[in-house]
Amino acid sequence: MINYKVTKCKNPNGTQGTTYYSGKAVKTGEYTFDDLANDVSYSTTVTKADAKAVLASIKPFVLKALLAGQVVVLDDLGRLQVTLQGKCYTAEMMAEKDFSPAAMIRSHRIIFRPEKGLKSSVAEGVALKRISSEVMK
Repeated sequence: MINYKVTKCKNPNGTQGTTYYSGKAVKTGEYTFDDLANDVSYSTTVTKADAKAVLASIKPFVLKALLAGQVVVLDDLGRLQVTLQGKCYTAEMMAEKDFSPAAMIRSHRIIFRPEKGLKSSVAEGVALKRISSEVMK
Protein backbone atom coordinates (compact mmCIF):
# COMPACT_ATOMS: atom_id res chain seq x y z
CA MET A 1 0.00 0.00 0.00
CA ILE A 2 1.48 3.34 -1.04
CA ASN A 3 0.26 6.23 1.07
CA TYR A 4 -0.07 9.62 -0.54
CA LYS A 5 -1.17 13.13 0.30
CA VAL A 6 -2.41 15.96 -1.84
CA THR A 7 -0.17 19.03 -1.91
CA LYS A 8 0.01 22.29 -3.79
CA CYS A 9 2.32 22.31 -6.77
CA LYS A 10 3.50 24.71 -9.43
CA ASN A 11 2.49 24.03 -12.99
CA PRO A 12 4.91 25.89 -15.27
CA ASN A 13 2.45 25.62 -18.18
CA GLY A 14 -0.60 26.48 -16.09
CA THR A 15 -2.76 29.55 -15.88
CA GLN A 16 -1.43 32.44 -13.78
CA GLY A 17 -3.33 32.72 -10.47
CA THR A 18 -4.63 29.15 -10.61
CA THR A 19 -3.68 26.80 -7.79
CA TYR A 20 -2.71 23.28 -8.82
CA TYR A 21 -2.55 20.15 -6.69
CA SER A 22 -0.70 16.87 -6.99
CA GLY A 23 -0.57 13.57 -5.16
CA LYS A 24 2.81 12.91 -3.48
CA ALA A 25 3.96 9.59 -2.05
CA VAL A 26 4.49 9.55 1.71
CA LYS A 27 7.30 7.45 3.15
CA THR A 28 6.03 4.89 5.63
CA GLY A 29 9.40 3.66 6.85
CA GLU A 30 12.71 2.30 5.69
CA TYR A 31 13.78 -1.11 4.49
CA THR A 32 17.33 -1.24 5.80
CA PHE A 33 20.44 -3.13 4.79
CA ASP A 34 19.92 -5.28 7.88
CA ASP A 35 16.31 -6.01 6.85
CA LEU A 36 17.51 -7.04 3.40
CA ALA A 37 20.17 -9.34 4.86
CA ASN A 38 17.56 -10.91 7.17
CA ASP A 39 15.17 -11.53 4.29
CA VAL A 40 17.91 -13.01 2.10
CA SER A 41 19.01 -15.34 4.91
CA TYR A 42 15.42 -16.51 5.50
CA SER A 43 14.77 -17.22 1.83
CA THR A 44 18.10 -18.92 1.03
CA THR A 45 20.59 -21.27 2.66
CA VAL A 46 23.05 -18.49 3.56
CA THR A 47 23.31 -17.02 7.02
CA LYS A 48 22.50 -13.39 7.77
CA ALA A 49 26.23 -12.72 8.27
CA ASP A 50 27.06 -14.23 4.88
CA ALA A 51 24.28 -12.26 3.19
CA LYS A 52 25.53 -9.03 4.78
CA ALA A 53 29.11 -9.80 3.75
CA VAL A 54 28.15 -10.39 0.12
CA LEU A 55 25.87 -7.35 -0.05
CA ALA A 56 28.49 -5.11 1.59
CA SER A 57 31.22 -6.35 -0.75
CA ILE A 58 29.28 -5.03 -3.77
CA LYS A 59 29.71 -1.33 -2.92
CA PRO A 60 33.42 -0.88 -3.81
CA PHE A 61 32.92 -2.65 -7.13
CA VAL A 62 29.88 -0.52 -7.99
CA LEU A 63 31.87 2.60 -7.08
CA LYS A 64 34.83 1.51 -9.22
CA ALA A 65 32.57 0.91 -12.23
CA LEU A 66 30.68 4.21 -11.82
CA LEU A 67 33.93 6.18 -11.54
CA ALA A 68 35.14 4.45 -14.72
CA GLY A 69 32.04 5.75 -16.54
CA GLN A 70 30.38 2.37 -16.75
CA VAL A 71 26.69 1.60 -16.30
CA VAL A 72 26.22 -0.92 -13.50
CA VAL A 73 23.65 -3.50 -14.59
CA LEU A 74 21.89 -5.29 -11.72
CA ASP A 75 20.06 -7.87 -13.80
CA ASP A 76 16.49 -8.10 -12.53
CA LEU A 77 16.65 -4.80 -10.63
CA GLY A 78 17.89 -2.10 -12.97
CA ARG A 79 20.88 0.07 -13.80
CA LEU A 80 23.00 2.64 -11.95
CA GLN A 81 24.72 5.40 -13.89
CA VAL A 82 26.47 8.71 -13.21
CA THR A 83 25.00 11.75 -14.96
CA LEU A 84 26.32 15.29 -15.13
CA GLN A 85 24.44 18.58 -14.91
CA GLY A 86 25.95 21.75 -16.21
CA LYS A 87 25.51 25.07 -17.90
CA CYS A 88 25.06 25.29 -21.65
CA TYR A 89 27.71 27.05 -23.70
CA THR A 90 28.10 28.26 -27.26
CA ALA A 91 30.63 27.40 -29.97
CA GLU A 92 32.03 30.91 -29.54
CA MET A 93 32.65 30.26 -25.84
CA MET A 94 34.38 26.98 -26.70
CA ALA A 95 36.71 28.83 -29.07
CA GLU A 96 38.02 31.04 -26.27
CA LYS A 97 41.58 30.22 -25.23
CA ASP A 98 40.90 29.66 -21.53
CA PHE A 99 37.53 27.91 -21.91
CA SER A 100 37.10 24.65 -19.99
CA PRO A 101 33.98 22.51 -20.51
CA ALA A 102 34.66 20.89 -17.12
CA ALA A 103 34.24 24.29 -15.44
CA MET A 104 30.68 24.41 -16.80
CA ILE A 105 29.69 21.17 -15.04
CA ARG A 106 27.85 22.08 -11.84
CA SER A 107 27.08 18.71 -10.30
CA HIS A 108 26.75 15.00 -10.75
CA ARG A 109 24.14 12.48 -9.70
CA ILE A 110 23.82 8.75 -9.57
CA ILE A 111 20.59 7.69 -11.20
CA PHE A 112 18.80 4.38 -10.96
CA ARG A 113 16.75 3.15 -13.90
CA PRO A 114 14.62 0.21 -12.87
CA GLU A 115 14.39 -2.84 -15.10
CA LYS A 116 11.13 -3.16 -17.08
CA GLY A 117 10.03 -6.25 -15.17
CA LEU A 118 10.49 -4.47 -11.82
CA LYS A 119 8.57 -1.43 -13.07
CA SER A 120 5.69 -3.52 -14.37
CA SER A 121 5.58 -5.61 -11.19
CA VAL A 122 5.28 -2.44 -9.12
CA ALA A 123 2.62 -1.09 -11.50
CA GLU A 124 0.60 -4.29 -11.19
CA GLY A 125 0.89 -4.39 -7.41
CA VAL A 126 0.32 -0.71 -6.60
CA ALA A 127 -2.52 0.07 -4.25
CA LEU A 128 -3.01 3.68 -3.13
CA LYS A 129 -4.30 5.03 0.17
CA ARG A 130 -4.88 8.73 0.72
CA ILE A 131 -3.82 10.09 4.08
CA SER A 132 -4.38 13.51 5.61
CA SER A 133 -3.40 16.38 3.34
CA GLU A 134 -2.72 20.01 4.23
CA VAL A 135 -4.69 21.44 1.34
CA MET A 136 -7.52 18.95 1.06
CA LYS A 137 -9.14 17.05 3.89
